Amino acid sequence: MIVFGNRDFSTGMLLAGIKKSYIFENRIQIVEILKTLPKDEFIIANASVIEAVPELEQFSNVVSIPDKIADFGKIDDLQHIIKSVVGMDLEV
Repeated sequence: MIVFGNRDFSTGMLLAGIKKSYIFENRIQIVEILKTLPKDEFIIANASVIEAVPELEQFSNVVSIPDKIADFGKIDDLQHIIKSVVGMDLEV
């Protein structure tokens, strides 16, 4: 599993134990990393990253996470997504 996201999201995923968690700085950085990954790699990315990096469409297992907590309907939505991806409950 690999994560691409804003500073808060990527840092949170690092703290949750996802070692391949990258802070999105620019499109070229992500494209270079994608070149090294198998097409079936499980990728979690903020919505803005997916929008900025169309090359992510080549991958079959991409999960989009909103950029801000305010973009979720409620905090339970975020907890549900994290649990389904990480496999454990995290306090948000």
